[in-house]
Amino acid sequence: MGDDTNTGTGARDARAQARRPIITIGLLDNDRFALAFLERTISELMGEAHVIWTTTSGRDAVARCLDTSTAPNVLLTDMSMDELSGPAVCRAIRVKSARVAILAVTSFSLAVYAPKAAEAGAQGIVPKAVEAPLVDAVRAVADGRVWRGTGSGDAPFETAAAAHARLAGTRVPRQFLLSDREAEAMNLCSRGLDTMQIAADMHVGVSTVKTHLARAMRKLGAATRGQAVALWNGAVEGER
Repeated sequence: MGDDTNTGTGARDARAQARRPIITIGLLDNDRFALAFLERTISELMGEAHVIWTTTSGRDAVARCLDTSTAPNVLLTDMSMDELSGPAVCRAIRVKSARVAILAVTSFSLAVYAPKAAEAGAQGIVPKAVEAPLVDAVRAVADGRVWRGTGSGDAPFETAAAAHARLAGTRVPRQFLLSDREAEAMNLCSRGLDTMQIAADMHVGVSTVKTHLARAMRKLGAATRGQAVALWNGAVEGER
């Protein structure tokens, strides 16, 4: 009797899973082990989901999400990253599009990051290493809903459409005004490296570094390198 019951339940679960539409997913995290955990969790627990790409680059994730040929149904993005913060990535996508639902993930306090994720246009936030809420949250945001899980407090999460309507036309995070190489030069400059040290780290000539920094200064609206560093650091910290 027990075996018959289990078989019947398994068959019902299989039929329910088969009826669910395929959910395409993009994963962003600067920790490759975390990426592997997220991809494995989704693959094992969500038969209707398909991870179409993973990346450790926030810029790459934004580009993929804004390209209709590579945009997933759901982007899972870590909130604390070296290159660009999760909120900066969320906002850069949501300013331009409502196509992709965004689910924030973090290994830190949900209460700290939930308001930032909501303001930036994400549809919810979940702890990175807990499987059940992650699966439920992905299904919720893929279905056009928001996820207000335990620990996220009263963060004002909105649907992708509502968040896009709120943010459309607003300024894209300052980090995205710069090219990848200009941003890399500014990151190194903000750490106190001089022109020769930046050139060595980037494996380019001193004149190339000067060009990158000059363009970055112009785009940031800075008259001096010191002003550019202050603006750059303020933009990065403001989005963390």
